[in-house]
Amino acid sequence: MPRIEAKQIQKELESGKLRPAYWIFGPERMKARELLRRIQKAAFGDDKPNDFNFEKHDGGDSEISTILDAAQGFSLMGGTKVILVRNAEELKQQDLLVDFFESIPSHDPADAADVSNVVVFISKNFDARKKATKKIQELVATIPCEEVIEQDREPWIGYLAKRRGITLKDNELLLLRGQDPWSLEIVDQELGKLELVANEEDLRTQVLLNGVDAFARDDFIDALFSRDKKRALKWMHLFCEEIEVQLPILGLVSWNLRHLKLILMEERTRSRSGEKRNMYLQRNLDRWKKHWTFETIQEFEHGLFEIDFSLKNTRLMGKGLWTSLL
Repeated sequence: MPRIEAKQIQKELESGKLRPAYWIFGPERMKARELLRRIQKAAFGDDKPNDFNFEKHDGGDSEISTILDAAQGFSLMGGTKVILVRNAEELKQQDLLVDFFESIPSHDPADAADVSNVVVFISKNFDARKKATKKIQELVATIPCEEVIEQDREPWIGYLAKRRGITLKDNELLLLRGQDPWSLEIVDQELGKLELVANEEDLRTQVLLNGVDAFARDDFIDALFSRDKKRALKWMHLFCEEIEVQLPILGLVSWNLRHLKLILMEERTRSRSGEKRNMYLQRNLDRWKKHWTFETIQEFEHGLFEIDFSLKNTRLMGKGLWTSLL
């Protein structure tokens, strides 16, 4: 089965058709979320998903047997059951997935009422050169969510703005189209700010001009602790050109590292520190911890120390040191 464009899948979903399995991959995470939302809409209609008909798993944490058990079970409340597997590229024993997919009588779209289980895999990439993934691509609808090319930016901006009930002026559309770096997540974040300031004309342009740095900073830090070198390199140039920008970033990275080290220590000693963490930080730590050991954290700490020493004592730009750290 060749790769299928998202538009074809959207048409199937709009007509009430579902497939038993989808593999969604690529860097544009908002496209993946939009496809998932439409799959849920086709499966559940206007009803909200619940613990009986919607299961979520992480490919880095879940055993393949657990996912297969869920995929072959039934919703206790009847109807269609959706099983979501994020970070699917981290799944081990993918050959067992091939056996499961081969056991499905048909992978063609069918009326939602006739589909008992739908398994949705979301991954950052899809290497069809490997034996297992090559076979998966032959069996399952694999849907790329690539970065939006420049000529398609305007229709996407219009769609996201309409969804939020925002009417954009020509200069605002131009600013959004020319954002650098550019992604659907950044654009939607900026539209969210416009939604908040509503008709306050003096603020609208200001929030658009100041918005990318915060998103890039947060995504850079997430990429560092997720050990996603490619994503971190994408943002690094924004933070390694000026010393005044690097020092606050260095402080934020060190602060997150301290909490990560602490939570690993808590798990090792089966204790709980008195540190209070908000839900956002806790979710991040739970995602990041699987990528780290005490040894790799010590190496990372040493790299941060070298950057800090270089910036404060030699006043040299830290680009080479940041690259080494990654």
